[in-house]
Amino acid sequence: MTTSPSWRELYRAALLEVHHEELRRRIDAAEKAIYQRSQELKESGSLSGEEQQAMADAIRALRLLVQTECRSSTGTGALQREVAS
Repeated sequence: MTTSPSWRELYRAALLEVHHEELRRRIDAAEKAIYQRSQELKESGSLSGEEQQAMADAIRALRLLVQTECRSSTGTGALQREVAS
């Protein structure tokens, strides 16, 4: 059985990526994993305040990374609002 990387692992990989051409792909993968985990928690009714806060913080950090390193504005604001709610 294979398991997909956790949102935390993908987030860490994005933060540690040194190759500019790979950075956007890693950020996108981390954002997607965070969104999916947020949905899982909402659907199961097991909202962990601590994990929700960690995901919201991660989205903010990824958004800053995009703004400073990728030099483009993206739709991460909607994702941040989804995770925070």
